[in-house]
Amino acid sequence: LSTDLATKTRSAAAQLAETPAATAPLVLDRLREQLAANDLILWGPNGQLIASAGQSRFLPNPERPSAQQLRTVPSQRSLAVIEGMDEGMPAAMSTARIRAIALVSPSSLGLLSETRYLQVTQQLPPTLVANAFAVQEANREYQQRALAREGLRRMYIGTLTLSLFLSVFGAIILAVELGNSLARPLLLLAAGVREVAD
Repeated sequence: LSTDLATKTRSAAAQLAETPAATAPLVLDRLREQLAANDLILWGPNGQLIASAGQSRFLPNPERPSAQQLRTVPSQRSLAVIEGMDEGMPAAMSTARIRAIALVSPSSLGLLSETRYLQVTQQLPPTLVANAFAVQEANREYQQRALAREGLRRMYIGTLTLSLFLSVFGAIILAVELGNSLARPLLLLAAGVREVAD
């Protein structure tokens, strides 16, 4: 989803290249419907708000992209970030979103030669967020069981090794005792035969 939104944001940014700031809100409204996004914001080169469409239109100060993100976008042409997934299951159901930022290439007109950035925000579907948390929880349980399995495996190997040593030691002692009990009558017989021979 984030890769798809980044691609769509790049193509929407190409459509905005020739758009002046005065007509940008109308174009952003049309693009928001095409992309099925919650918010579209057009930022200036220093992070100043040029135009917005969607829910952010009613906010006096919408959330700006970080300086690091604005530095990364020109080299990659677009950037997509999944936000809100680290807040925990109940909160993430309403706050998880994808934010894509694309570079709006400067047009050939002198007035629009400054670099601008298009930010598209799209809410993640609650079922997808629930499934993502289910996968994370299953992975966490698997890791715990894998660690427990490794501990049990070591304990079994230690127990079996100790049992093997005790069994071998017991077998040697038993062999010596059985050898002595079998050899004693034969030694007595040999001694008796020697006495008779003497």
